[in-house]
Amino acid sequence: MTSVNFYRINGDFNTALILACQLTEKAFQQGLTVLLHTPEAAVSEHLSTQLWSYKPSSFLPHKLEDVPTTPIAISHKNDPGEHHGLLINLGTGSPGWFSRFEKVVEIVYDDQQVIEQKRERYGFYKHRGYPLKYHDLTK
Repeated sequence: MTSVNFYRINGDFNTALILACQLTEKAFQQGLTVLLHTPEAAVSEHLSTQLWSYKPSSFLPHKLEDVPTTPIAISHKNDPGEHHGLLINLGTGSPGWFSRFEKVVEIVYDDQQVIEQKRERYGFYKHRGYPLKYHDLTK
């Protein structure tokens, strides 16, 4: 069954993107495929740039948009491709295919609308019996 991890951070959406890069690197090192699901094309492109320059000492091979079988993909479209390891959901809702993934990450940052959306998602996952973990990184 898909496990869902919520990460609470201080900061804004850009801070959430940095955490997404960190979690992507960790998952890649563990051999998981990663799909970063974004709300729109501009965010996908920005995140792609961040992954290429995330750390000078790391290499995170990824593709934008076509969601092929590369280890890491970024997409704002409603197609997970062949990915099934880790879904980092940066979108505004839960994609209908989230349950095909081993793990799902939801990042909660300092935006009241996002906090409310994530609370609703937490309830959605909990009501359906998915294993949940909450990581408070604000301390």
